[in-house]
Amino acid sequence: MMTTTKISVRSYELDSFGHVNNAIYLQYFEVARCAWLQDAGLPFPEIQRAGIQIVIADATIKYLSPAFFTDELSITCDCASSTGASVTFTYIVECQNRNKRIATGSTKGVCIDGLTGKPRRWPESFQSIFDTDTD
Repeated sequence: MMTTTKISVRSYELDSFGHVNNAIYLQYFEVARCAWLQDAGLPFPEIQRAGIQIVIADATIKYLSPAFFTDELSITCDCASSTGASVTFTYIVECQNRNKRIATGSTKGVCIDGLTGKPRRWPESFQSIFDTDTD
């Protein structure tokens, strides 16, 4: 299941060269990931009630073209793979008004016990949500 989120570039996201600062893309990824989880039936409050956290252990971004103030971006998120204790999401960032691919990337989230801070397996009820074989 893929989810697409729309974002308008805001002035405070720009660097001194007038384009979106590289670090902002991780924020865009988080917005898209939260939307994916919501659409998949696993909103963050449910994750918190289960006593777990998703901690980003790895992130990659490939910058293809700059984004600028007022650009309308779409961020497509998909669950690429999962294990019993981690999940990898992929992202495609495209500029709608300039019809241009801006960036691609991925994040690997690890399931952490909210009390101990140690890695743990996903609750059984979450396994099917991250199952990439059902697409």
